[in-house]
Amino acid sequence: MSEVKTEKVKKPTKKLSKSAIVLIVGLIIIAVPVIVFLSILGISALQTGTPREGTRFDNDLSPEITKDQISTLKTDLESLGNIESVDVVLSQGQVKVFIDTDDNLSEEQIDTMLVSAYNKVNSALPINTYFSATNTSKMYDLQINIYTSPEASEVGLENTRQYKLLHKNSTESQYGIDDLAHPKNPSLAAELEGLTPSGETSEEENAEETSGE
Repeated sequence: MSEVKTEKVKKPTKKLSKSAIVLIVGLIIIAVPVIVFLSILGISALQTGTPREGTRFDNDLSPEITKDQISTLKTDLESLGNIESVDVVLSQGQVKVFIDTDDNLSEEQIDTMLVSAYNKVNSALPINTYFSATNTSKMYDLQINIYTSPEASEVGLENTRQYKLLHKNSTESQYGIDDLAHPKNPSLAAELEGLTPSGETSEEENAEETSGE
């Protein structure tokens, strides 16, 4: 007997309609940002309460100033003489020196001591190495504060306190010095305070007091 051959009927393949394709693409476009947002939200929830550590001096401040170098610098500065106390603080890319001196020192003596303190810093921490930026990295900033601390009763009408600040940012080629104890314009300062430079009441105030009597 001969076998009867049966032909398999091919089922027609269903093609996605344009509307179905648009719907699928739309769902994908919506799903991607939703998944990203939920991932960020989940990571943030897991890290809640965990401090983030970082530094704004990545690849900068090289070579780094050590605590031993700061301690050595403090000892060197204490040898200047006529000093009541010395503090050297290293913080946030800055070296800050605070020198409280003998209250009887004159402004000229304070100026001399300020330059001497700068030289001490340069010997312990060379300025060109630690306080001068390069084209590719930032370095430390320097502040040297030298001041007297007289009692308020000793200052009187004439400000006898001395306070000089030497400052040098790493981007500056030279340091600068500011006088923080005395105004740059005494006449203007006296006018704002209502006093003459000698500490006497101004003529305008005398006139107002006379007319008020």
